[in-house]
Amino acid sequence: MAGSEGKAKGPLLIFEVVGPMAHFRKFYTNSSSLSYPVPPRTMLMGLIAALLGYERDGYYEELGSERARIGVRLRSPVRTAIQTVNYLFTKNEGWDGSRGHTQIPLELVLPRSPERFVRYRVYFAHVEPELVRKLHRQLVQREYRYPLYLGLTECPAWVENPRLHDPGTVDWVLDPHEPLPLGTVIPLPRIVELPPLERLVGRRLLKDRMPFDFTDTRRLQSVADVLWEAEGRPLLLRVRGEIFRLPDEDKYGVFLEL
Repeated sequence: MAGSEGKAKGPLLIFEVVGPMAHFRKFYTNSSSLSYPVPPRTMLMGLIAALLGYERDGYYEELGSERARIGVRLRSPVRTAIQTVNYLFTKNEGWDGSRGHTQIPLELVLPRSPERFVRYRVYFAHVEPELVRKLHRQLVQREYRYPLYLGLTECPAWVENPRLHDPGTVDWVLDPHEPLPLGTVIPLPRIVELPPLERLVGRRLLKDRMPFDFTDTRRLQSVADVLWEAEGRPLLLRVRGEIFRLPDEDKYGVFLEL
């Protein structure tokens, strides 16, 4: 697996997850279900677990930051819209509908015209190279162990363009000494310094706080601020740790790890 110092490099799997809409609930919201515009690492863990057929609550260690490396890149501009949804009012045992309904605002992530779908590129590596190769074979054959969705079951999804790169074909850079164009979502603690404002002309930076890992009891274990460009365009930044560039891409990427 590609990783920090002391970890061996292995294959890097890239694929795009696509769907008509998405909802990635912010962990710090209350009754209003606000959404991240891009999927957090914990959602990507669940998506990969669904592809591999892991049971619920059975993958937090296997796909945690100690064993798996996951990155994500926004591939098409998105917008958000609030839709009020009717839910059963389940307080005081109202599961049969006897307590009526309650209306909850739900924020949906939608494609921006002329795009028809939301689209994210996922990068995946693991300490067990055969697991990465197995997932690649499944994706090529369109074998999903469980149905895919982007946050909610009402947001179905599918995978496109799976590609497997051997470590020798990937350009790995550890602690770059100069700013490089980064196209993925970037953990804010890894940024050495932000560029001068003149380098950000035409760019719109977004920041949010996202979960990275769960404990085996589904409690948040790791949380960090992340940064990305609203249109998915690259940011010229100097970061700590290891970054990568694929032979068919002109931008570097980082994994969602601290």
